[in-house]
Amino acid sequence: MSNYAMEVDVAKVGCLVPKMDDVKKELLVSMKELYARGLKTSCQWSSDLLLSLEVGNNSKPLPKKIEGYKRPKITRTCLTPVPKRMSVSKPTDLYSIDLLPIPYHEMEQYLHARACYNAKEYQRATFWLKNCHSNIPLFLRIYSDYLAADSNIKNIGSEATPSMFKEYRNFLDYLSQLLESIRQQKRGDGYLTYLLGMVYVKLEQYEAAVNMLVESIKDVPLNWHAWMQLGDLIVDRVKLSKLELPNHWMKNFFYCQKYLDLQLNEQMLGMTQYLFNCGFSDSIFLQSKVAVCYHNKRYIEIAVQKFQELIEIEPCRLENMDTYSNLLYVQHQRVELAYLAQRAVKIDKYRVETCCILGNYYSLHGEHQKAMRYFHRALKLNPLYLAAWTLLGQEYMELKNSNDAIQSYSKALEINKYEYRAWYGLGQTYEILGMFKHSLHFFKQAQLLRPFDSRMIIAVGNVYEKLGNIDMAFQSYLKGRAMGDDEKLGLIYLAKLYVVINKPNDAAKMFLEYIEEHGLDEQTRDHSYAYMFLANYNLSRMNYDQAFHYAQKCLNYAETKEEAKALLKTIVHERIFMEIDNIILGTSMSEKQSKDYDKEEMPRQLELLSLTQTSEVNQNEDDDDDDNSDEEEHLCNSISRYMNLVDYSEFNID
Repeated sequence: MSNYAMEVDVAKVGCLVPKMDDVKKELLVSMKELYARGLKTSCQWSSDLLLSLEVGNNSKPLPKKIEGYKRPKITRTCLTPVPKRMSVSKPTDLYSIDLLPIPYHEMEQYLHARACYNAKEYQRATFWLKNCHSNIPLFLRIYSDYLAADSNIKNIGSEATPSMFKEYRNFLDYLSQLLESIRQQKRGDGYLTYLLGMVYVKLEQYEAAVNMLVESIKDVPLNWHAWMQLGDLIVDRVKLSKLELPNHWMKNFFYCQKYLDLQLNEQMLGMTQYLFNCGFSDSIFLQSKVAVCYHNKRYIEIAVQKFQELIEIEPCRLENMDTYSNLLYVQHQRVELAYLAQRAVKIDKYRVETCCILGNYYSLHGEHQKAMRYFHRALKLNPLYLAAWTLLGQEYMELKNSNDAIQSYSKALEINKYEYRAWYGLGQTYEILGMFKHSLHFFKQAQLLRPFDSRMIIAVGNVYEKLGNIDMAFQSYLKGRAMGDDEKLGLIYLAKLYVVINKPNDAAKMFLEYIEEHGLDEQTRDHSYAYMFLANYNLSRMNYDQAFHYAQKCLNYAETKEEAKALLKTIVHERIFMEIDNIILGTSMSEKQSKDYDKEEMPRQLELLSLTQTSEVNQNEDDDDDDNSDEEEHLCNSISRYMNLVDYSEFNID
């Protein structure tokens, strides 16, 4: 884990973007090749990018800017020169069959197999292409074989036997040998090399997979799915900096995604701003990544605004809407989350994003079993879906199932060790279990990934306090406050820490500041603790008015209601006895001070004392009464009668 703190220079990685006319032509050629081979994900990504192009690449920046991002100075020397472009055909030739490099005698079999492939009848597609040997039909045949085996093992799922897994692995070995043979004979192309890399990923030969994917990208740089598969294998910042990628403008988009995955948010915003300025300002892909980046930086309002803009641009797009549902969940926006869930179900209820949105919706309504059901459904659709594992761990914690929560968070870290939410969740879990040293370790890992996140810093301080390391706890709380204290926990923890080390004056200042900052939200346990401390603090200093005020506040909380009742009676008794003592003292010193004394004052004070004693008697008689509200009303009425009888102007209480 030492790599987390390592600073890696990954700024000089970009490539100059050519004119938008050249980009458009290159995308059109690539889309034809991707479409012919059935690579739907890459073809769709290219078409989305094509729609966002601003034809005519001006040198001056576009007016669109990223909020809150200060553009760094970028010199042209830090970017790789533009490579030579391939010759392209006319845009109208995109889906022309005549232009596909397929022999005439293979065309009929290819077209029929392609129709079967589109219908997800992969084995039929393989059958009709068994005698085809040109590159496009050959790729489609092997790719259909690969998809057929992969979908079959996924559909069997937990019912698969060891013999089935062995058969599946043997088949992957056969495909790898076949593709490697084609590569060695130089009969293949970049797409077949990409497929070889995919097979190596399934065989868990990750180093070989990285080499094949990089080689494929050099040959066919616009195959976005190859970039994404490569990104899934590069989960370390050091490895990313050492990666030798081709000098192509697609590299900029790749680094945007990887910066986001590795929590390098500032670098991601810098690269995105550069691409915006080059003419990709309308790219939905880039806009969605900016929204997710603001979510990571906890700029909640800006992130919500960005996601709402995405919905207005393309209402039926589900990608990254799971992140948007997380924002709505954190803000407790039930109506907006319900609307998002309803819209997602209408679009596609079997998408992982939809399952995640529904899980958040039910979790917000306290239906944790239903929430877990949808997170499990998301994982059945995609076992590597990182967000579902993390959210599932949170649901297990809500149900007090620590063991399954730990397993879920650990699985998330197996997929991506830079998932700070999983580290933070493990810290919370072990803290609840009382294993504070383990908890401190996990919180520190989360803090290394999010060094400027006050939540991580304060969590570390809280565990230090429980371990008895008061100095480190105090430093962590102060640092968390300096970082913004997003959830306003630093104040309350500092105040409680001052109570522990017996500094009541400092504690009172912290509690007062906490109450001032949270004046509109008083329904928390911390508020009741703060009010009770301030009531006792002012009572000890004979500030009876303030003590009475804060004690009354404590009546609104179940955990402090009974203690507040007793405290109110104590305040009344002490106030009466203090006033009687002052009267007696004033009488004995009347001749020396030449001060008149009202002889009727003593009977009035005795009436006050009798009133409180009568209240106690009446209250004891009503103990057997089941109606607690009558008791509270009687107590408050008695105190009010007392307060009306006391003339405050007579006393000056410090």
